[in-house]
Amino acid sequence: MLATSQALEKKRKVEAAHAANPNASNLVEFTPLGAGQEVGRSCMILKYQGKTVMFDCGIHPGFSGVNSLPYLDGNEDVDISKVDVALITHFHLDHCAAVPYLLSKTPFKGRMFMTHPTKAVFHQLIRDFARGAKGSSDEALYTEEDVDASMDRIEVVDFLQTLEVAGGIKITPYRAGHVLGAAMFMVEIAGMRCLYTGDYSRVPDRHLPGADTPDVQPDMVVCEATYGVSRHLPREQREAHFLQRVTDTLRGGGRVLLP
Repeated sequence: MLATSQALEKKRKVEAAHAANPNASNLVEFTPLGAGQEVGRSCMILKYQGKTVMFDCGIHPGFSGVNSLPYLDGNEDVDISKVDVALITHFHLDHCAAVPYLLSKTPFKGRMFMTHPTKAVFHQLIRDFARGAKGSSDEALYTEEDVDASMDRIEVVDFLQTLEVAGGIKITPYRAGHVLGAAMFMVEIAGMRCLYTGDYSRVPDRHLPGADTPDVQPDMVVCEATYGVSRHLPREQREAHFLQRVTDTLRGGGRVLLP
């Protein structure tokens, strides 16, 4: 009975959204602007019922300058000026380093969200990235001042907090494990739910819990698959191997740097 009620409620939402915007498509469009059959420059576009969501905006570590960016222009299927909201999953460069470029060099006018820890680390990390590219006009995508200015455009959201933005897009971040502040985003538009994972880990670590299991059923899941077919050693074995390497280095008179 509960499942039937939920199905009827979802059907009602879809019909109401279509009535409000009869020209909107009932098909979900999902377009990779980066990280489609490659590792790096994660940037995905979701379009449904006249709403547009961007997930992540990173650079490709194997390229430099504009060649490292996602395909933010020249794509006839995606108008960056019509993106309603951008959601950044975590602070690694391949997921967020194009954010200052997006905010300062493109017609993007939407809102942008990160978790509190992601925004804090993002500022330090991306400022350092901009400083490192300062000496090369070919590699510099933006300045440290652009990074500082971007902080005013970035809003924060708590884990498990649901916000409604852009007149009908509901977003809820779930813990993703992986790194401090990393989030999986559940997006709901007119009753359709999409879970975008970014990088995630289901295995608890010493400093982080594993990824959450959302309490609602998504209609579609977009999942990070970089190591999808790899088998990793158990954490205990990896820790023992790491400690042995550190011990051998120190006993041999060397030094160990832990970032």
